[in-house]
Amino acid sequence: MASAITCLYIEHIGEIRRFLKRRLSCVEVAAELAHEVFIRYMAAAPELPIQNPRAFLFRIAGNMAIDHARANPLKAGQWLDIEACDELASDYPSPERFAIARQELDRLRQAIEELPPKCREVFVLHKFDGIPQASLAQKYQVTLNAIEKHLVRALIHLRLRVMQA
Repeated sequence: MASAITCLYIEHIGEIRRFLKRRLSCVEVAAELAHEVFIRYMAAAPELPIQNPRAFLFRIAGNMAIDHARANPLKAGQWLDIEACDELASDYPSPERFAIARQELDRLRQAIEELPPKCREVFVLHKFDGIPQASLAQKYQVTLNAIEKHLVRALIHLRLRVMQA
């Protein structure tokens, strides 16, 4: 079984690196400091009651980025090599990811359209419009159990249709 710090590391190392890359504009320094963030976290964790570990990690990372920038200021006229920036991870999805998402959305839309009319209407009103099940039961003058059956039927159908693709 993985320790708590191991789970925390696995879950957040990528976003800590990206955060530091944006702040420091250097892939290597960001990777090095990201590891240091977790070392400092482990040193502080036994002494402090940490309620939000992710926020604490980002606080450490932000402070480390400031410390690094103060210790290593850019000299006047110093330029960053644009070739070094090609490895910076973008938070913006790639064109392939957009295409995949569009296909998944089309499959989901088609699967929703295949539902029986009342089942589809109940599902859309509940899931997309956020109408509570009790309100739907009143609107259609049926029991709460009947609304739940429509929702379960819809979810089973959608899962089967989406998994087929």
